[in-house]
Amino acid sequence: MLKRLFPIITLILLLCANRSFAQNDAYHITLNVTDENTNLPITGVTINLFPSDLKGNSDRAGLYKFTLSRQEAKTPVLVKYSAVGYHLYQQKILITKDTSILISLNPIVNKLQEVEIKSKQAATPRTSIATTLTEKQLEKTRGGTLAETLADISGVNMLKSGSTISKPIIHGLHSNRILILNNGIRLEGQQWGAEHAPEIDPFIAQQIHVIKGAESVKYGAEAIGGIVITEPPALPQTAAISGNVNLIGASNGRAVTTAAMLTGGLKAIKGFGWRLQGSAKKSGNIKTADYYLGNTGVRELNFSAAAGYQTGKSNYEAYYSRFSTELGILYSAHIGTIEDINARIEAGRPLESYNFSYDIAAPRQKISHQLLKLTGHYDLDNYHKLDIIYAFQKNQRKEYDIRRGDREAIPITDLVLNTHTLDLKLDVPLAHGAKRSYGINSMMQVNNNIPGTLANTFIPNFDSYTAGLFIIQHWIKEKYELEAGLRYDYKYFDAAGFRYSQTTAQEQQNENTEQYYGGNNSFNNVTGSAGILWKFNTRWHLASNIGLAWRAPTANELYSNGLHHGAGLFEVGNPAMQNEKGYKWITSLKHSGNLLKFNLDVYLQYISNYIYSRPDRSFKQTISGTYPIFRYTQTNATFAGIDFTGSYQFLPAFSYQLNASLIRAKDIKAKNYLPYIPADRISQAINWNLDLKGSYLQFKHSFIRRQTRFEAESDYAPPPGAYHLFTMTAGTSIKLGQQPMSINMSADNLFNTLYKDYMNRYRYYTHEMGRNLTLRLAYKF
Repeated sequence: MLKRLFPIITLILLLCANRSFAQNDAYHITLNVTDENTNLPITGVTINLFPSDLKGNSDRAGLYKFTLSRQEAKTPVLVKYSAVGYHLYQQKILITKDTSILISLNPIVNKLQEVEIKSKQAATPRTSIATTLTEKQLEKTRGGTLAETLADISGVNMLKSGSTISKPIIHGLHSNRILILNNGIRLEGQQWGAEHAPEIDPFIAQQIHVIKGAESVKYGAEAIGGIVITEPPALPQTAAISGNVNLIGASNGRAVTTAAMLTGGLKAIKGFGWRLQGSAKKSGNIKTADYYLGNTGVRELNFSAAAGYQTGKSNYEAYYSRFSTELGILYSAHIGTIEDINARIEAGRPLESYNFSYDIAAPRQKISHQLLKLTGHYDLDNYHKLDIIYAFQKNQRKEYDIRRGDREAIPITDLVLNTHTLDLKLDVPLAHGAKRSYGINSMMQVNNNIPGTLANTFIPNFDSYTAGLFIIQHWIKEKYELEAGLRYDYKYFDAAGFRYSQTTAQEQQNENTEQYYGGNNSFNNVTGSAGILWKFNTRWHLASNIGLAWRAPTANELYSNGLHHGAGLFEVGNPAMQNEKGYKWITSLKHSGNLLKFNLDVYLQYISNYIYSRPDRSFKQTISGTYPIFRYTQTNATFAGIDFTGSYQFLPAFSYQLNASLIRAKDIKAKNYLPYIPADRISQAINWNLDLKGSYLQFKHSFIRRQTRFEAESDYAPPPGAYHLFTMTAGTSIKLGQQPMSINMSADNLFNTLYKDYMNRYRYYTHEMGRNLTLRLAYKF
C-alpha cells in the first residue's frame, strides 16, 4: 500500500516545493490608495502597471495587491493611478522585497472645499460612534433651535427652561460637558447656564454631526458627554451664482421665520469663492393645550459671510457670523413670596391668564454672539499638510428683571466674554495606510461684568488661559480601522468679583457692605482615547470607542451666590470644586441591509468629581421675589444606557422606523439617583413614500415614561407623569420655473395633549407646548 502511495506523495511534495519556490521567486506588493486630505481609502481606482501590463482596481479598503517575479522587478515599474474626481498620478517604483506602498491622490476640487471635506471627515471618523443629519433631514426641522433639530437622534434629549430656551443633552450630560463646534470653532459663550441656549443659527448648517463618545483628544476639554458639529456648505468652485430661500410659518406662537443663502465666485479671480447667509425669526406667546404662557415671545436676527481663495498648494478662508436674539422669560417663573411659589407648585400651572402677544417684557434675555475665523491650509510637500486657524468670539449676555420705575430698562446682568483661540495641526502620512496628526491648541478668555446694573454680580470677572498638545494616529486596514490619541491640557483661571452682603436697596447704598470674592486656580489633565472599527462585511460593522475626558469647574460652579435671573433660581457655588474626569466606553453594532437597517449603541461612563446643582428644598427671598435654592455639589457618578435606531422596509413604499433610548445614572457616593436625568423614551413611525419625486407621509408616535428613578423629598415637586405624543408630517417637491421647491407640512402634538416634561426646569409652574402646525417652503436656484 505504501509503495503505491509513495509516487503520489512524492508528486505532491514536488508540486508544493515548486509552488513555494515560485512564491519565493516573486515579490508581493500591496498598494494602499487614500485621499490626501482625509487619508480615507478610495474605492475603484484604476491602476495600470508598465511594462508588465497588469491592470486592476482598488477594493473597498483602497487596496490593490499584485505579484511581480524577480525577473520583472529588475527594472523600475511605472504605476499609473486614475479615479473620477482625482488628478491623474504616476510613479516609478523599484521593487526589492515584499512591500506595502501608500499613495495619496489629490482631489480635483476647489481647495477650499477640501478644507470643508476634511473638517467633515475629522468630525466623524469611522471609529467614532456618531450620527449625521444630512441636508435633506435638516429641511424637515428648519425653523427650530439647535436642540430641537437634534432631538430625534436616539440618545439626544433637550434640557428646557420654559418654551423658549433649550439646549442639547447627550447621554444625560449637557452645558459645559457637550462641546459644540460652529464651523470648526468651539462655541465659547456663557454656556454654563442651563437656560443659556447655544448661540448658533441652524440655517448655516448643511450637515450636523453628533459624536456620542468622550473624544476630547482632538477637540480639547469639555467633551465629556459628546460633541455637536455644525458644518456649513463648501464655498463654490465656479463663478455661477446659486442659493436657496426658506420660509417657515408655525401656528403656535404665530411664528414666522425666513432664511436665505447666496454663493458664487469671481470670473476675474480664479480660485475665489464667497457665501452670504442670513435668517430672521419672530414669534409670540406660546400656548399649551388650554392656556397661553405669558411673555414667551422670541425675536432673532442672524447673519454670516465667508470668502476664500486658493493658490497652488495653499488656500485661505475668512468667516464671520453674528447671532442675536431677544427672548422672554416665563412670567410664572418669577414669584413674589414663599406662599405664592408653594401655591403655584401645588397648582402646577400659572395662576394668571394671558392672551397672545408678540411683546417681550421683563424678565427677558438679550444675547449677541460674534465669530471671526481665519484659516490657512498649506501643502508643505506632497504628503505633509499644515492647518492654522485663528478665531475671535465676542459673546454679550444681558438679562433684564422686573424692577421699579425706569430701572426695568437697565439689565440686571450684563456680561461680555471675549475669546481668542489659535489652533495648529500637522498631518503626516505613514507607511501601511497610517496617518499621524500633531496639534497645538491655545485659548485666552476675558469675562467682564459691565458696570451700571445696580445689582450683585452673579459670577465674577475672570481671565482664563488654556493650552493643549495632542497626537493622534489613524490606521486603515482592509478589515478594520484603528485610531488612538493622547492629549495634555493646562488651564489657569483668575477670578475677581464683589457682591453686597445685604439685599435691600437702602443697605446697598452703604459701601461697607461690599464683599469681594474670587481667587486664582490652575487645572491640568492628561486625556486619551482609542477607537476601533471592525468591518465584518459590507452589511455588518462593529465599532468600539473608549475615552478619558475632563473639564475644569466653571465660574458659576465655583463662585455663584445669588439670583440666576434667567433660570429663576438662587444658586450657590463651591470654591473648592475639583476637575471632573469622565471615562466613557461606547460600542455600536451597525447593520445595513436592503430591507433592515439598525444601529445599537451601548455605553458605560464613570465620572469622578461630577458637578451638579441640587435643590435643597428651601427658598430665598430677595427684592425681586422668592426663588428656590440650588446648591452645587460634587460626587462620583455612573451613567449607563442603550440607544437603538432602526428601520424596516416591509413594502416597496412603506417602512417602519423605531428609536429608543434609556439611561441609568447614580450618585455612587450617596448611593442614590441623580436629578434631571432623561426618562426612558421610545418613538415609532410609519413612512409612506408616495413617488419617486420624494413625496412622503409620516405618522409618528412617541412615548416618554415617567422618571421613576429619583429621590423622594429631594425636589420641589415629583416628576410628572408619562405621556404620549403624535406627529404627522408630509412633504413633496414641485418645480417653480426650472428649479425645485420643497414643501413640508407637520403637525406636532397632533391631539393637543396637556403634559409636562421632567427635563423642563419650569415644569413646577407650567405645561408644555400644545398643538403646533408648521409649513416649510424651501426654494433652491
